[in-house]
Amino acid sequence: MNVKKILLAGCAGGAVLLFLQMIFSSVSIVVAPYDIAKIGGIRAMDDPIMLLFFFYPFVLAFAAAGVFEVVKSSLTGTQTNKGLMYGLLLFVIVTIPSIFIMVSSMDYPPGFYLAQVLEGVVGYPVLGLIFAKIWKV
Repeated sequence: MNVKKILLAGCAGGAVLLFLQMIFSSVSIVVAPYDIAKIGGIRAMDDPIMLLFFFYPFVLAFAAAGVFEVVKSSLTGTQTNKGLMYGLLLFVIVTIPSIFIMVSSMDYPPGFYLAQVLEGVVGYPVLGLIFAKIWKV
């Protein structure tokens, strides 16, 4: 395992995902307004534990970077194709099941779902491209 590349990819990918998450949340609020603080089950905004919410993109990026290290040799094509394919795989295994469980069991506003789908459709392929560039596959 190349720990240095996993750390670099996790940091870079997490920062990009956090940035994209903020953009997609803003876009989704304009398209389908909602107040995340009023969604059932969300901690109060002044709760110190709520700060951990902003670490989620980094947790995902580090986990995805570790998996990329293991599966990168299974990806075929150009560096761009490999990155996009990995991003598509992340979309399939992270976003689709997440949206399914939310739609089937939670009453969240449409804008919330839109932000999640945008992160998966755009953010995960970008994450894959970052990983492919770092590993130079």
